[in-house]
This record gives sequence, structure tokens and C-alpha cells, in this order.
Amino acid sequence: MGSSPSTPPKKQIVNKYHDVTQDKVREAKERQVQKQERQKKEKEERRKRLKQDRNKKRQELRNYRFGNIHGQHYFAGLDIRDMQEGGLRIGLFGPAGSGKSSFINTCERAMKQGLRRGNADIQTAYGEGTIVLQEYLDDIDNDFCLVDTRGFFQHNIDELTALADIVHGRIRPGQEVKFGRSADKEEIDEYFPNWLHAIIIVLSATDPRLQDGHTHRNNLKIVRDFMRRRVVTVITHHDRIHESQEEDILAKASAATGSALDHIFFVANYHIDKKETDYNTEMGALEVMKSALHVAERYVKMHKLQELADREDEAIV
Repeated sequence: MGSSPSTPPKKQIVNKYHDVTQDKVREAKERQVQKQERQKKEKEERRKRLKQDRNKKRQELRNYRFGNIHGQHYFAGLDIRDMQEGGLRIGLFGPAGSGKSSFINTCERAMKQGLRRGNADIQTAYGEGTIVLQEYLDDIDNDFCLVDTRGFFQHNIDELTALADIVHGRIRPGQEVKFGRSADKEEIDEYFPNWLHAIIIVLSATDPRLQDGHTHRNNLKIVRDFMRRRVVTVITHHDRIHESQEEDILAKASAATGSALDHIFFVANYHIDKKETDYNTEMGALEVMKSALHVAERYVKMHKLQELADREDEAIV
């Protein structure tokens, strides 16, 4: 009896291309998900660090006491009791459309936790030749405030008289002053803490008067000559110019305002309707204010040294 022939094994056909393709697609999707999760985590970490940095800088300015920037040793031998009592006043100047009011609102939001909109009125206009001063951040228990100078950049006023009256405390916050005449001598405020100790000039990067290199330079000559080294410059609308224009804009802004390059800042302002917190925007505003305090403290020292020299000269005579 013969043996029956064995049944040959069945051949299994494997679609290796189909399997490999599916594996690669699945792996690619997994990598994409992992990448997105990693990017999200990194973004959250960056935002967390920015928030911490913002909080630190905010607290530093909210707790500011006169002399904190340079240190008390910087004023050794000088009588600064009046400044310790009165604090620094930082003026804000800027032509219409520069973004000055938006910058003030951004400073307020940077300094005040939970604030969703600043108090500076972007639309308010006053009569011809009228200047109105308004203080901001004066409700914080520290040693500085911002002073808005609405109406200064008008061509029908005596700018030198106006500037001198503002800087030397002859115009008080909330007071509307018509120019075309000098302030009465009895209006002159000799109390040094009521002066402006530094100013921030706000200019728009897209303003043709800045870009042409001469209009703002000519118009700001009086301010530049009067304030000298007391000027910090803010350039708004940074997002509307190309990166290749930045160096040219910085140079023209420095020539117009007299600010050193390390006291000129490109900033992004909060839009009036933006409620979400932007830590980069707030950090920029805080850096500007700290720079202004640096300039202001330096000016106070120069002024106090001059006062001391004058008293010594009088004693000799």
C-alpha cells in the first residue's frame, strides 16, 4: 500500500508595501502629535517665564523709591529729601497720531494687575493753543508718575514758553492753559519735585515727518535743546515697517529727539479693544519707564550738584 502524496503548504502573500506605508503614516502622525504637544509645552513655558519676568519688573516699579535705579550712594553728599518726599515726574510728549495715548494706556495696564483698559482718552481734543496736563500712575504708592502733555505739538503756540512752563511746574495737572503769553512770575513753581525730571517723546515709525529725516528734527529742536540728556524716545507702529528700515528709523529718531540709542525703544501698544494680556507688550512699556527713571535720577543729581555749587559760590561772595 503506497503512501498518499503530502499536501504542499499554502503560500501566504504579504503586501509589504501596504504595511510599511501604513506604519510610516502612523509614525508620522505620532511624531506630528508629539511635535505639537512639545511646541505647546514650550509656548506655555515661555509664557510662564514672561509672566514671571513681567511680574518681577512690575513689582520693581510699583515699589520704586527715589534713588533705587542708581543706588543711594549715587547721591552721597546731596540733599535729596525733597525728592524722597515728592518723587519723580516723567512727561510724555507726542504729535497727533503718534500713539502716545495708547502708550499711556499700555503703561497703565503693565503697572496695574487686572486692568483691561487704560484711562487715557485717545479722542479728546482741546481748543487751539490749549495745553492740558494730566497725571497717570499717581495712585500707586511709589515715587514716580507719568504726566501727559496734551496739546503741546500745535504750531500756533510759543513752544519755548510752553515747554518751560510745563517743565518748571508752572502748569498744574488738570489746569487748561492758553498760550501766546508767558506765565505770570507768581505762577512759577520753585518746588523742584513739581518739575518734569525727564520726558518720553512718542513718535510713529510710519510718520513721514520722521522718515524724511528733517521735519521732526526741525520741529523738535526747541525740545531737544531745552531737555538735552533728559529724553527717552518711544517708536510706535513697529509692526508696520520692514526690519531693514529699523536702523534708519532709529538714527532719525535719535537725531530728532536727542536721545542716546540705548534710550530709544520700539514698542507695541495695546489696541484699545484688546483684553488679553500680552506680556511682551507690557515688558516693553516697563523697560521704557525704567529707562526714564534712570535718566530722571541722573538729571536730579546734576541739578543738585549745580545747586550745591551755587550755594558755595554765594558763601564765598
